[in-house]
Amino acid sequence: MVALTHPKLTEDFEEGMKFVANKDYTKAAELFKKAAEQGHAEAQFYLGLMYEGGQGLTKDDQQAVSWWIKAAEQGHVLAQNNLGLMYEQGHGVTQDYQKAASWFRMAAEQGDAEAQYTLGFMYANGEGVSRDYQQAMLWLSKAAEQGDVAAQFKVAKLNLGSVYTPDNNVQQDFIEAYKWFSIAGADGDANAKDGLEIAESYLTPSAVEEAQRRADEWLAKNKK
Repeated sequence: MVALTHPKLTEDFEEGMKFVANKDYTKAAELFKKAAEQGHAEAQFYLGLMYEGGQGLTKDDQQAVSWWIKAAEQGHVLAQNNLGLMYEQGHGVTQDYQKAASWFRMAAEQGDAEAQYTLGFMYANGEGVSRDYQQAMLWLSKAAEQGDVAAQFKVAKLNLGSVYTPDNNVQQDFIEAYKWFSIAGADGDANAKDGLEIAESYLTPSAVEEAQRRADEWLAKNKK
């Protein structure tokens, strides 16, 4: 949870947001920095964004990382996810997949779908963590349930078990594979159709009906 801060710092931050809305990034950065230096986590996060994007300040990825660390250590979930991306890509820091995975995990545990997807992807590929398809399924499923289309497609593939990849030790569940391919397709994944055909080839007509029923039920419950 982000730490509480003094009302004056919140006032500086909110004033800074008004300048952002008016595209006066230089003034916004001044106000964000004022609040950030006093420990305002949201201001620290936005100041990092401005350094990373070169808005109102000279672009400086190292400064972005520095301010995001301060915000992340206060529990700011978006700062944690952004730090994961910076370490993953080697922007402003030496590329380090282990540190990336650590920051993604912090954000994922707070429910950030993007971080959950990326952490699951890293487990599936053994990047920064030991390859573990069970952990991959755990985190990707959390992101999929939040509507992350890429995660939905990946969960569907993992449910194919060894059909997906020989060393995949996730128990095969072709009904769930079909369900998630169907959901991913409905959410706009262009590759889901091929996955549906693969899953369907392992199912009886009644099992296909059950899989589609589950997909329709999920979509009805999670309409955007």
